[in-house]
Amino acid sequence: MTLKSYLWGIGLASFLALISFAAILWFVSPDGGGAGILILLFSSLFLALCGGFGLAGFYWRGRRAGRLSDSLLTVSFREGTLLALLLVGFLIMNVYRVFYWWTALIFLILTAAIEMAFLYQEKEE
Repeated sequence: MTLKSYLWGIGLASFLALISFAAILWFVSPDGGGAGILILLFSSLFLALCGGFGLAGFYWRGRRAGRLSDSLLTVSFREGTLLALLLVGFLIMNVYRVFYWWTALIFLILTAAIEMAFLYQEKEE
């Protein structure tokens, strides 16, 4: 699979996840739907954000590097996934009324530690 077709596939999947997120908000009440609707809502938002942040990071890194390559793709999508996890995690904490500044800071530090571990592992290789 070429890089271009891979990027188009991820863009299409992200767009479909965004449409799914909008459809859940439009047709179903997340408040009265129960835990199943919330899982669908947050997972579709996570997939849309993951793909969107990954693609944006990939093109941003490609412009800075002057070329688009597969190595930029892995880093961009890893960071996009972590950023999407952070934002959706904040929303989940807000829904369950545990979003305080210290819980958000702990979650942010854990996410940054995961990224640092990946960067440290890449540096050793």
